[in-house]
Amino acid sequence: SRTGAMVRLQCAAEGHPAPQIAWQKDGGTDFPAARERRMHIMPDDDFLFIMDVKTEDTGVYSCTAQNVAGSVLANATLTV
Repeated sequence: SRTGAMVRLQCAAEGHPAPQIAWQKDGGTDFPAARERRMHIMPDDDFLFIMDVKTEDTGVYSCTAQNVAGSVLANATLTV
């Protein structure tokens, strides 16, 4: 992605009961975009938005969907 662009990541998961979605960056919960209030998570449609992306946003973003039936992990690599 280009510096300054908007990035949208989706973690689509369905199940009964509806799974809880948790996001990580590089295996942790430190998001430079969140510290700078450039990151927004939409709980209703499982999207993560990063506005005005910067080089420090580069990394592997993972989402975990979990309910009583189990959990599923998906990764997406963002290169800025």
